[in-house]
Amino acid sequence: MYEACGNANTMGNIKRTGENMAKITRAQLAQRKRIEFYKKIIVYGFLVMTILPIFTSLFLFYKVGQLEKKLDYALSEQGRDYLTLQSSRNALLDNPNAQSGVFVESVKSVLGNAEVNTNSTKSTEDGTTELPLANTSVDNEGDNVATTEGAAKANEELADVTPEASVAQTNGKRVYLTFDDGPSIYTGQILDVLKANNVKATFFVIGRDEEFYSYYKRIVDEGHTIGLHSYSHVYQDFYASKESFAEELTKLNDLIYNVTGTKSSIFRFPGGSSNNVSSLPVQEYIDYLNDNDIDYYDWNSLSGDAVTNGLSPQQLVNNIMNDVSQNEDSIVLMHDLQTTHTTVESLQLLIDTLKRDGYEILPIDENTPLIQHVAAETVEE
Repeated sequence: MYEACGNANTMGNIKRTGENMAKITRAQLAQRKRIEFYKKIIVYGFLVMTILPIFTSLFLFYKVGQLEKKLDYALSEQGRDYLTLQSSRNALLDNPNAQSGVFVESVKSVLGNAEVNTNSTKSTEDGTTELPLANTSVDNEGDNVATTEGAAKANEELADVTPEASVAQTNGKRVYLTFDDGPSIYTGQILDVLKANNVKATFFVIGRDEEFYSYYKRIVDEGHTIGLHSYSHVYQDFYASKESFAEELTKLNDLIYNVTGTKSSIFRFPGGSSNNVSSLPVQEYIDYLNDNDIDYYDWNSLSGDAVTNGLSPQQLVNNIMNDVSQNEDSIVLMHDLQTTHTTVESLQLLIDTLKRDGYEILPIDENTPLIQHVAAETVEE
């Protein structure tokens, strides 16, 4: 009997011990789970605190690099042209001397294209098909030059008319092709294309060394109009004062006279009369021009060639045609720079297109309307 009771007590103790062990195991498991959870929080927190600053630093480095590029661009010649177009757009909002509404929209279009790589673009933003690209070849010196054959043939196919018929048809509108900042290593190519097409243009030139003198002479000898555009083309020097402004124009005109035997009485402000980089109010410079019987011309049509190198020759032509189609008289802004060979490549195509559509192409002379962003009449006599 005692033995039976002892066995019963032993069994009870074993049962209670098992229950206690089970309780301890569940508690330990719960604790372990909590420990594992806290470990995960610590690990994940550590990773986040480690990786997040790395990614943030990389992002900030990227943004700083982008800002540096934008700053470098803003300080470059192209960046100044970009800012020039923006200031031109603002100046034209209420300007009666150009069809401001149309031109403002075209400026917006060109500025929008500046951020895009457009080499492979096949249509314009308004959905119209781009004009075919003129074929290019390499001359003896290795420079790319625009050939006339491919562009002329392509435009004849587009218009479905013969070249003779397209020249005979006129729409009564006039276009003045102007080239700023030359002469350059490509001036000869521009003059060759103009001569081959019997087209006269206007060159707003700057001061150059003797190796470029022959281009000044060719411009005048071949019947083009030569205009003043500052001697140095260094904005802070040219616009430093009214005296520096006058000194550079006199120096440039003397150079032109010594080389060509003629003086110029027309001028284009570097950056346009609406520029935002001159040290003095533009009316003070206009006052000097008025006193010296010098007329200045801005533009109401532009190619965008100096805004970005990303625009193809077709797009340069499209930008111009979008503007000239809205104007009776169009002064087209282009550039004669060693960084803008696409201007040379687009020139034959532009001339073919203008002739095909019936535009009269003329050099600036005394009959040319004074298309000015800031009118000369804003200066009181």
